Amino acid sequence: MFSKTIRICIISLFFTQCSLTSDKSGIETTNLLSLLAASNLNPNCGITQSQAIPSNLTQVESKSRVKYNVSDCNEVGFANLGLTQSGITKGATGSSSSSVLSTTTDVMLATNKGGTNIEVTFTLNSASSSIDVIAYGSGTPTSGPTYRLLAGAQTQYKNASGVYGNTGKGGSVSAPIPSVGTTYTYCLDFQYTSGGSRFLNGFNKPCAELTSTERGSMSYYPIMQMMNVPAYTGGNSLGFVLNGATITSFTIGSIVSNTEM
Repeated sequence: MFSKTIRICIISLFFTQCSLTSDKSGIETTNLLSLLAASNLNPNCGITQSQAIPSNLTQVESKSRVKYNVSDCNEVGFANLGLTQSGITKGATGSSSSSVLSTTTDVMLATNKGGTNIEVTFTLNSASSSIDVIAYGSGTPTSGPTYRLLAGAQTQYKNASGVYGNTGKGGSVSAPIPSVGTTYTYCLDFQYTSGGSRFLNGFNKPCAELTSTERGSMSYYPIMQMMNVPAYTGGNSLGFVLNGATITSFTIGSIVSNTEM
């Protein structure tokens, strides 16, 4: 126990020195490094870092991916990770459209660096379940560009008028239809192109499993929305609405889509 405490203190001191030279774009470095040190106490309610997924797009900055493990978080645990919750139980599980989990600090990556990828591992617990993944959000509850993952149905998005509709897909793939009670990992891009366009591009598999072909051709995007996407100017928080659903982890990183048009 003593050696573990010393190790955490050394890590914390190292992080403090590193943070003095870090920039403030994307995830705020000091808070992130503090959370990484604290994660040694409970890895199932903590954060870890992994290598960036390199992009072929020149404006995309390859930043380390930050994974939030929340499968063993209670109310105190969420708060320790910089998350606020309403109607969320340990797991993290929500029961209704009022069950919201969101960040208390800005975590979205800069739009001029291509936008932000959110990878989420989730389970839809009933036939009426859904999860809203809200990026570049603001307010309480968080509002902003949104993917809606539905049990037994095609993924939806919230358009610029605040109305939900089905996303499209590439011609070489099928639209993913999640089943009740099955755990999935989706890789979801909130893309901002060098020309100022906003695209929602998603894949029904972990980001690290995507091939260069899948990333490099819109024909292979199983979730795709290129028109009427809301502006990314509301804020920089991330939120989830867990309507009869559970998420065990989510990861924030640079976009994985390698196309712009």
